[in-house]
Amino acid sequence: MLQHRKIKIDKSRTVHTYAELWHASECVLNTGTQNREGSSWQFLSSILLTAFTFEAYLNHIGSHTFICWSEYERYAPLQKLDLLCIKLEVSYLKGERPVQTIKKLFDFRNTIAHGQSETMKPNPIMKTTENYQETYYEELITDWERLVKNKEFACRVRDDVKAVLEKLHEARKDDKEALFSFGMRHGSATLVEDS
Repeated sequence: MLQHRKIKIDKSRTVHTYAELWHASECVLNTGTQNREGSSWQFLSSILLTAFTFEAYLNHIGSHTFICWSEYERYAPLQKLDLLCIKLEVSYLKGERPVQTIKKLFDFRNTIAHGQSETMKPNPIMKTTENYQETYYEELITDWERLVKNKEFACRVRDDVKAVLEKLHEARKDDKEALFSFGMRHGSATLVEDS
């Protein structure tokens, strides 16, 4: 009869959450682009996942850049970006892309995260009976709804977030992984000798 022997199994895995979120953002963006039905919700999801990617990356490199990063974890993403840019000697012009886009991204994220119902009631518009129908049937939409009607904003935030992350990643002075790598997995199985 075959006697089973003992084996000790050791495993570890490093997960780069920002890379997982980045990949998810791309997947839902592609789905929305390929299938028009329900695409607004795909674009909304992609935008939010891109915002989560950005903040997760800041936390990822923040802990490698600052010994006391836990003190800064509650800072707003743009404050974290400022801190890291100073430390890593990276500069951006505040009112221009890509920082302008990232500010708009987090305004969007905060609007959704702290969502509230609202009633839109624009001022009445005077038209003639000849040309009133287009205005009458024009949909009333919020600012955030306007941003998810097509893929434009979702693509823009991905482009600009990627540009910032690449610049920050290049400036890192620690022993770094490849940008957007998912992490690593290690494992071993060792035969245990009976005593």
